[in-house]
Order: sequence, then C-alpha cells, then structure tokens
Amino acid sequence: MGASDIDSIWEALRRVEVPGFDVDVVSSGLVRRVRVSRDSTRLAVFVDFAGSDPGCGFCKFINHALMSAVARRIREALLGLGFEEVLVVDETTGAEL
Repeated sequence: MGASDIDSIWEALRRVEVPGFDVDVVSSGLVRRVRVSRDSTRLAVFVDFAGSDPGCGFCKFINHALMSAVARRIREALLGLGFEEVLVVDETTGAEL
C-alpha cells in the first residue's frame, strides 16, 4: 500500500458527512488516524467520539445514535475501496463501534 492508497482512504473519508451537519468526518475532527493491515485487506479507522459526548442522558442517547450512523457510513465508504474488513475504533477506549 503506497502513499496514493492512503490518500484515497482520506479522500473517501472526506466524502462521509456527519448526518444532520454540513461537515465531513475528517474536517469535523472525528477521524484521528487510520491503520492498514500488512496484507492491505483490513483497515482500522480511529475516531474520537468521547470529545463530543454530552452530559445529559437524552443528549448522550442522541449522540450515540448519531455516532452509530457515522460509523456505518465510514465502513460503507471504505469497503467500497476493496478492503475485506473495516473497523471503526474509539480512539480513547479502543472499543470497536
């Protein structure tokens, strides 16, 4: 996997919009880094959702629903590049979303 392949990953991520907002997941700061497996079949996208986790219970519920949608959109966009598996991982906890 060369630099142009990494560029295509970031380009695909820039096309993933946050639902309800006119901003993509890269510009919004949600996506922190990506990591490609040695055999280039798997990709992990590390996101920072903790920084946007509100204090009120109902707001937290809405936030998690939104983040689930974002994670799904990220996986769909990157599977389209030919990866067999795309993991969306919380940067803070290491948990898969």
